Amino acid sequence: MNSKQKSNIDLSQFALRKNLSVPNLISLIRLLLIPLMLWLYLEGKIWTAVILVVISGATDAVDGYIARHFNQITPLGKVLDPLADKLTQIALGVCLLSRFPAVIPLVVVLFIKELLMLSWGVKLLKAGQPPFSALWWGKLSTCAFYAGVIIIMAFYPKIGMLGVAIISVIITILMINSMFRYWLVFREKITAAAGQSS
Repeated sequence: MNSKQKSNIDLSQFALRKNLSVPNLISLIRLLLIPLMLWLYLEGKIWTAVILVVISGATDAVDGYIARHFNQITPLGKVLDPLADKLTQIALGVCLLSRFPAVIPLVVVLFIKELLMLSWGVKLLKAGQPPFSALWWGKLSTCAFYAGVIIIMAFYPKIGMLGVAIISVIITILMINSMFRYWLVFREKITAAAGQSS
């Protein structure tokens, strides 16, 4: 295999006809919920937006369960599921930023993390390695993000700006930890792929 072949990404593995599954359908629905959540929150329909956030977070857990227990894990699903997570988190970060300046560090770290994850994922595909499912520290960071966002959106009058700041700091620390750990995993996989091809 020459260097040109090794650098090409096989996009055929992500074709929809090869990846028809319930988890992937759920991920597509979660993507469609994003603009609706944004609109509802920015229009002041807070509790309706919160309900959609809860639904999105719950279906994230459901599609993962179905994929694992019914052998419906697909290459597209390994991309689509985290993509829905990332775009949902970015949209929610923008929502909070519109009302709470205290979340600026959180949103900055979120953008940096997702850009790095995207870059590392592309390098992994170019190295001929398939994408891998989320690991426990990534899931912990995601769960903490959803829980924190729901608390801030729904209970801000009770927790105040101090509560928003504390929640933001906790989520930011978990995100930084997740980002560092994923970097180690990506580095290990890319190094291993380079060793196999040499």
